[in-house]
Amino acid sequence: MELSNWFKGFEDGIAKLSEEQRETFFRECGRNCVQCGTLQVYKDLYEQAAGDLDRFFAIADEQPGVRCETVEKDAVYNLYFLECTCELHKRGYVSTPLLCECSRQSILHVLYCLWPGKTFRATICESILRGSKHCKMRISVLHNG
Repeated sequence: MELSNWFKGFEDGIAKLSEEQRETFFRECGRNCVQCGTLQVYKDLYEQAAGDLDRFFAIADEQPGVRCETVEKDAVYNLYFLECTCELHKRGYVSTPLLCECSRQSILHVLYCLWPGKTFRATICESILRGSKHCKMRISVLHNG
């Protein structure tokens, strides 16, 4: 059996899940994915920014493949990824935009790890898998604890 055939079933299966079920499923996937190295990159940025959100996104904006905008200080940010870094997509296994929920969940996991007293919302505005040139997430701070 070709591995790509298995992933077709994977895509069909996640399409049958409710939005809440996909959030739960991809929360675990996203958490596992960032634990494999990306979380440390964000922790380093957090240290450089001394925990300041505005500074964190300003420093992230200097990283390759990433662009950030402060929409509202201490409250709303746009985070852009200039290419899809998901290995499942890069290797040609998965092309459904539903996979982007994994990225959304991984960003939320990173934010909650770095700022455990805050509540965040991450909204997918655009994504490469939806046909855009880049991925754009709107990060909102809902509660400063």
